[in-house]
Amino acid sequence: MAASTSTHASEAARRYARALFELAQDKGRLAEVHSDFKAFVAMAKSSKDLTILLDSPAFSRGEKVDSLAAIMAKSGLGALMSNFVGVMATNGRSGEISQAQIAFDELYAKQRGVQRAVVRTAKDMTGDQRARIESILAKAVGGEVELTSEVDASLIGGIQLRIGSKLVDASIAAKLDRMNTAMKGA
Repeated sequence: MAASTSTHASEAARRYARALFELAQDKGRLAEVHSDFKAFVAMAKSSKDLTILLDSPAFSRGEKVDSLAAIMAKSGLGALMSNFVGVMATNGRSGEISQAQIAFDELYAKQRGVQRAVVRTAKDMTGDQRARIESILAKAVGGEVELTSEVDASLIGGIQLRIGSKLVDASIAAKLDRMNTAMKGA
């Protein structure tokens, strides 16, 4: 369950996510299901026992289904989410729930017209720096931007910015690499 936002979902997880997305959309509950899905995956990541239950082949499908039904009944999460978790467990896909959440989140962001961006810096950004980058990106893409930040000390300084498949690398490490390449060619 240790999937990050940069992890790619399997094809099966994407199919399950799309089915849930379409069902939630038909029922007018997209925001609720999105919130429930994030809450369930956060719960799984914070509970070693739940992570083991979802991922371990030591538990039968039946044991997983029964245990997850009990957990979902106590969780306070909605019926659509509870049913979805049950279906994934019944079909032997409980270990892919976090991947399905990533795919669902992508669909939800696309439906809302939100652009996703990842910014990498050599050290943590301040709140003002983050707000400035979000503002600049929102103007550049003409809409809402969800910014994820990562720290990578190997950049030395500067910034790497990825929006979709586009990468802007203005890090000091990249500049040094370009200078090194240029010096070798001279």
